[in-house]
Amino acid sequence: MIKGLIQRFSKAGLLRNSTTLIVGTIVAQLIPILFQPLLRRMYSPEEFGTAALFVTAVGMLVALANFKYESAVVLPEKDEDAHFIIGGGVLISLLFALVIWVFIIFFEATIRQHFELKQGEVNYLFLLPLSVFFVSSYQCFNFYLIRKKAYKASARNKVYRRGSEAVVQSATGWLRYNQGLLFGSLIGDFVNFIGAFIQIKNQGFRIQKDFHQLKHILKQYWQFPIYHAFPSFLNTISLTLPVFIVHAAFGKAETGQFDLSRLVLSLPMALISTALSQVYLQHQAEKIRNKQSVASDFWSVSKALFWMSIPLALILFLFATPLFSFIFGSQWALAGKLTAVLIFGQAIKFIVSPMSSTLVALKEVRFSAIWQLLYFGAMAWLYANPGSDIFDFALRYCYIDFAAYAFYYALIYKIVQRYEKARL
Repeated sequence: MIKGLIQRFSKAGLLRNSTTLIVGTIVAQLIPILFQPLLRRMYSPEEFGTAALFVTAVGMLVALANFKYESAVVLPEKDEDAHFIIGGGVLISLLFALVIWVFIIFFEATIRQHFELKQGEVNYLFLLPLSVFFVSSYQCFNFYLIRKKAYKASARNKVYRRGSEAVVQSATGWLRYNQGLLFGSLIGDFVNFIGAFIQIKNQGFRIQKDFHQLKHILKQYWQFPIYHAFPSFLNTISLTLPVFIVHAAFGKAETGQFDLSRLVLSLPMALISTALSQVYLQHQAEKIRNKQSVASDFWSVSKALFWMSIPLALILFLFATPLFSFIFGSQWALAGKLTAVLIFGQAIKFIVSPMSSTLVALKEVRFSAIWQLLYFGAMAWLYANPGSDIFDFALRYCYIDFAAYAFYYALIYKIVQRYEKARL
């Protein structure tokens, strides 16, 4: 199935030189999945719930940490300009992490009380800014590898990150260290940061020390912090907010169950959709610079993702509950039931998310910003109205995702049509 999908993309001319990134991403994401049956027996649903809060907080803050300059790394014609963008993104990430650290110092007691954290968990709270810096900086590095079409290097970094995380979490679980999930995640982020930095150095990256030129280059891409950073932050909040909604409305154990469901549902996104989105952005940006058509790639990739999502959605809808109980243990049956409800919303997200890279390539991120604000409003409504139980919440969440992403796809299609007419 994966081979057929790659062949279909290759016919579109999109992935002839980038299948390594897809395969590497598959290997990297299969590592934590293969370790899940073991880890789910080492750690309790409550401990997974705490880890989910930590990882979700990192993902939420990373969306704002470098003001989305990482997306601009593939756009300049000269590599030197991309070097300045990377340097600016890393510097902004460092300052952002310091602000978070100061915030945690002043509001430690409030955060601990609100999320019901134990003392050992609070200690890791102070390491959260470090993870944010590692992940945000890595994203700048990774887009440079995409720019240079160094897909093999990018794929290796993903494997190193997931492999180190899984080994550390398993070892600490065997040693009965109940914060091993958090520690493993932090180590994985560090390994990813170091590995990616070494890779971009090998690809010719050089640290630029001209501060005035740095400001000049960053100003050229002012749309990204203005129209892309904060709306993207709101969108990330929207995507991660369900974890906090479940924690607040239904408890930490249910959060652990919901997190397992999200992990499995996000696997196709991690295996194909996210990697494709990065390659698709580089490919579209290159075509747009050369005033070439992008419509054929848009339709080919859309149809390929659609036909892949259908069988996966049907399988999980029909068999998720018994599969979860068999693979992860009977205590995780609730996660399977939630997966059967949420799968169709995730399926349309799997199709549409890579397509949104077209708006970045066309520098039309203000339209993405409008959609993200609307989606955030829908998630805010869900936070205020989670439903009578976790299944009611899952249904409402699925309806919102399906409607929102269908509208997003229509919006992207209209922008592509407008570009094609202007190009002629």
